[in-house]
Amino acid sequence: MNMRNTIASILLTIVAAIVAVHYLATWYGWYYSVWWLDIPLHAMGGAFIGVLFFYLFRARHNVLENVNTIPFIILGVGFVATIGIVWEFYEFWTDVWLLHKYAADNFPGWVHGDTLLDLLNDMLGGAVAIAALQLLTCSRRNR
Repeated sequence: MNMRNTIASILLTIVAAIVAVHYLATWYGWYYSVWWLDIPLHAMGGAFIGVLFFYLFRARHNVLENVNTIPFIILGVGFVATIGIVWEFYEFWTDVWLLHKYAADNFPGWVHGDTLLDLLNDMLGGAVAIAALQLLTCSRRNR
């Protein structure tokens, strides 16, 4: 199996795991009873975006072929952070205007802490995924 197919399989596996856990968590109310469930889901989401970054910029188009490992990981984490920020705006929008969990001008203070924790977990998951793929491909090239 070539690298593109391997990465596509990894992406599909991660998204299937996220969808399965999210479905079960929604169905059984785990988001309310398991306070930490959001943490691994955001880490997995960050890993998904990190693998997608690697796929787009190394495996598929190799646009960043001359970028060394550390700068590549930093660029990848920036990509993950950007997607994470967009996701957090979406989450806030749905909580306030779609689901009416709280008013936009009177929401609980923990929302800010939750948003920062979500972004941290997104970036950690993305950094681990990008670093692992980068180091794995570098070690294969050096054989």
